[in-house]
Amino acid sequence: MALYAFNEWFRSVEAAVGQHAIALVTDGHTAIIWDRAVALFGLGTPHAMGLRITSGCSSALLILPLLLVGAGFMASHRSTIPRILAGTAIGAAVLVVTNQLRLCLIAFFYQQWGDDGFGWAHTVVGSLLSLVGVAASVTVLLLVAMRRREPREQLNGAPL
Repeated sequence: MALYAFNEWFRSVEAAVGQHAIALVTDGHTAIIWDRAVALFGLGTPHAMGLRITSGCSSALLILPLLLVGAGFMASHRSTIPRILAGTAIGAAVLVVTNQLRLCLIAFFYQQWGDDGFGWAHTVVGSLLSLVGVAASVTVLLLVAMRRREPREQLNGAPL
């Protein structure tokens, strides 16, 4: 799969986008180390840190199962391929945005409460946010893929 083959590149893109998102919620400057998929924040403050986007912290890890759900729908012929693809794409976008929110949360908690804040944001609150993102992405996929078109109203065979 493309996400697996381009995992390093995808993680670096997530770090680059994350750098800009993190700048909105933290003090100091931000930067990126592209070849290591690290978003640096708090530069110029006593709380400078880098968040490395590992394979386990990437939204790609969550997108792959969503793609499998979409493929399952295609195999079942329960919806049209364009609807399934649209639902999967929107669901994947939900996961990417959720993961960016998670990165912002981790950076903010670290700056506010140090290592304890990092631990809480990374393991507890961040995991809950990821679960909400997964549930939302699957819901979006189902709603888009399974949505039925309402028949147009007709009066004596003529559309209204």
